[in-house]
Formats: sequence, structure tokens, C-alpha cells
Amino acid sequence: MLIAVIDIGSNAVRFVVTDQTDSDAARNLPVVFQDRARISIFDALASSKDKRISSSVMSKLRVSIERFDKICRSLRVPDENVTVFGTEASRTASNAPELLNMIQDINAHWDVSLLSPRKEATYGAMGIAASYYEVNGIFMDLGGGSIQISWVSSVGGTFRMSDSAVSLPFGAAALSQSMRMMKMNDLRSQIASAFHSAFKTIKLPFPLKGANLYLSGGGFRGLGCLAMSVLSDDEYYPVPIINGYCCTLRDVEKVSQMQVNDKMSDKLEDVFRISKRRASQLPGVLILTQALIQTAPNLGSIYFCQGGIKEGFLYSQLEDDVRRKDPLVTCTIISAKPACAKIFDLMVYAMSSFTPMYISKRILPAAVNLLYYHSSYTKDVQATSALTIAVSGALSGTFGLSHVDRALLGIVLCERWGGEVFDERVLGRLCELVVSETKSGQGLAYMFWSYYISKLSAVLVDLFPAGVVDDPGRVSIKLLTDEPDLVVVELTLVKDDPFVVSSWDRIESLEKKVNKFKKKYSISNVPRMQFKLHLE
Repeated sequence: MLIAVIDIGSNAVRFVVTDQTDSDAARNLPVVFQDRARISIFDALASSKDKRISSSVMSKLRVSIERFDKICRSLRVPDENVTVFGTEASRTASNAPELLNMIQDINAHWDVSLLSPRKEATYGAMGIAASYYEVNGIFMDLGGGSIQISWVSSVGGTFRMSDSAVSLPFGAAALSQSMRMMKMNDLRSQIASAFHSAFKTIKLPFPLKGANLYLSGGGFRGLGCLAMSVLSDDEYYPVPIINGYCCTLRDVEKVSQMQVNDKMSDKLEDVFRISKRRASQLPGVLILTQALIQTAPNLGSIYFCQGGIKEGFLYSQLEDDVRRKDPLVTCTIISAKPACAKIFDLMVYAMSSFTPMYISKRILPAAVNLLYYHSSYTKDVQATSALTIAVSGALSGTFGLSHVDRALLGIVLCERWGGEVFDERVLGRLCELVVSETKSGQGLAYMFWSYYISKLSAVLVDLFPAGVVDDPGRVSIKLLTDEPDLVVVELTLVKDDPFVVSSWDRIESLEKKVNKFKKKYSISNVPRMQFKLHLE
């Protein structure tokens, strides 16, 4: 089922067509077509004494929307599946009815409306929920004219948010105007006071101290791109995707303290994914960020999101059982060979109770689905292509993944193919990302268990190299010992089976490889692994 959305925002008009036919893939909001028209209704209203959308801007809107109408027809999107909505700027335009009539004139069968502040906040929060597997914290959606603030929770497919979301007139474009009319200290104090009141109004169900913060909207995405550049020092940041980027409040504070002056925007344009317009608005965003830190100096992790109002609308159309699905698994399941189900069942028996659930419940099934993906590649590029599959490869455009998801999935698959890559720096930076962006010091443990999965799964693939299970009894796995300092795994294999014989060297070296990895990186919070091999 194809669904199309036109999101008439303050700074731009966004168009998207998604395919929700497959119940698994639907969780990733798969894009068939997307586009963006740089038409700023906010600027049009700002230059109008009576807050009207000018005839020239209206003409540009008509051309863009007529173009999208033809695209929808060429893709055979049913008219009843096209939704058009305007947000803050459209809602406040004195000639908003004229805008709606113009759109209905283009296609009378479309669902066209102006979102209420409450509905806009709801779709914004749902856009955050769509951006990750699970979310729980404060969300802020920075538009051109306003910023929406609420708390959001989406766990196990159950979505909740504040009944009293707040909209403040501090959008990215609005802040640029305010900076020309007010002293920065006065503006910062005004915003901080508004934030203080907003946090009371939204009635947080959790302490403000330590709460996660989810940031969406073009202005905040610019802040995230700047953070990736500034915080990486002389090294490049290895994932060129804003959605899923995570850093600490102290990191954001460091970025926000950059000197704000007229020359700043010229330098910002050199930063990856910061346009001229976004660069011109970033000084105001930094003032906003300073006010936020002043108001809430003890926030937890900061998560940047691509998901906005249109993604939130699409997410709202999904059934609860689809929302519950893990986007990391749903984006990989289409690539699974028949043998992957057998290998996954075997791997589950090899998991310890000390294996982090993130690894056993999310990384493991996703990685197993892709074990054969690079089989047709030449040996020269198998490990390298596998490493970057979710960073710049086939899954880089997949929605709903964190940067740690992308890095670990690539690392597991890379090591499954031997780990010899063209550029060791890429592997090193992705490993550093996992360690630095993982909470509670679990980064090295994640690396260990990922390495363990990669080496054991490589053995199992050798036993079923064609991706089909010709003999289910060729191998069985049993967990014999599961202690904090020792895990013993028994592999029972069929004696004289040609697949077992040809793989025997790799099977025998399993224990040595895994424990050597643990020792090399001095990983203390994981057990020593022992493999008992039994032939029958």
C-alpha cells in the first residue's frame, strides 16, 4: 500500500511516498520517493504586514504541489492515500483558507488540513518514536517558527506523551529575527525562563535530572552535524547520518559555546550537511541550546532524530504489532537465506545469561539475517563492504537505527568475513564509536560478544555454505557452563561429514580466537570462553 504525505512546514515543503505493503518493512517507513522544495512560508509572513502568503510564494507552492501530484499519479498512489497538512506558519497565515482551496483545486480527493498545535506536537513526538527502536525522555522539535516541547515514551509499541505539550515561539528562523532585535543575553534569559515554565507544564513522569533528550527539526539537525564535526577533532566521524547520533550534554555544551558572530555562518557552510540557510540560523540555535543547558544542566544523553512530523504521521498509521517490531531486524529479514533460521536457533543456545540483551535480542538476529549477503562479492571486498553496509552501503538509508546499531552490525559482519578491510581507520573509528556512545561502560562488552557471534556464526555458515539446511543434524549446540568467569559451549558434530571436515581448522581455533580478543583489549567484565567439541 502506497501512502503519500505533503508536509508544508515553515521553512520548506516536504514530499514523501512510502510503501507499507510489507508488514515487516513498514516499521522502517520505506521510502519510494522523497523531495523537498525550499519554499519558506515563514519568510513570506515575516515580510508581510498582514501576515499573508504572497502571490509569488503561493505560485511556487502550486507548481511544487502540482509536480508532486503528477509523481503520485505516475507511481499509482491512490488519491485517498495522499495527506496534506500545514504547520505553524500555514496555520497563522491570514490567507490560510486560500492555501487550502488552492491545494484542493489541484486534487479534490486529497485529505488537506492545517494541524492544530496539539496534533503537530503529537506527530512530532511520533516522529521521534519512529526514529529509534525505543525512546523515553523529553523531546523537542525545532521548526522555523516555533519549538514543540513534550515528553515521549515508546516502549514495546506503546506510545505515550504529555497531555499538555508546549509550543514556544523560538523556531530557528524566528530566533534569527530575534537576534537582530535583542541583546543576546536578554534573548537567552527569555528562552531559559520559557523552558523553565515549559518543563513544569508538560508534567514530566520522570526526574528532569538524567532524562534523555530527543532533538528533531532542521535547526537541531544542523546542531548535530556541527557536533559531529567539532567533537571529532582531527578525525572524521564515521557515520554520515544524523538520525541515531548520540552525545552527552557536556558535548553539546562544548559546541554551544562556539563564538557567535556575523562571520560564523561562513565557516559553518564548510561543515558537512549544513546548508547556507541552516548556517545562517545556527547562531540562534546555539543561543537556544545555551538557554536549555542553563535551565536543565543535568540532562542525560542527547539523541538526534531525522524523524519529523511527516514521519510521525506515517508512524501513526502503523498497527501496534508493527510498531513493536525492531527496525534493526525488519530491515534485514528480507535478506535472510533459509539456513539463517537454523543458524539463529543454534546461536541462541550459545548465548550466555551474561550476554547483554541488546546483543542477543537485537544484534544477533539482525546479523544472522545478513550472514550470506556478501557471498557473491569477491573476497577482496567482502569484509570492507560488510563493515559499511549500514553506514554507506545497502542499509545506509534504513530508518530507525542508532549509530551503535549501524556500527555493531557492520563489525559483526566484517569479522564474519575475516575482518581484513581496505582501510583500518574505518574499522577503528566504528569500534571507538561503539565504546564512546554506549552507556554504563558496556562498549567493550558489546565488542566482545559481537566478536564471539561473528566467529561462531562463521563456523556455522561453513557447515551450511549454500544457505540451505541439507542436514539439520550436522551440528548441535549446548551451553554446559554459564558462570560470570567461564562459559562452556559444547558443539556436537557429525564425524566424517565433508562440511565438518573441511571446516575443522576454523572450528578448533574458535576458543583461541575469542579469548585472544578478550585478552588483547583487556576486557574484564566478560567470561572466558571454552568450546568442547564432540564428534559422533
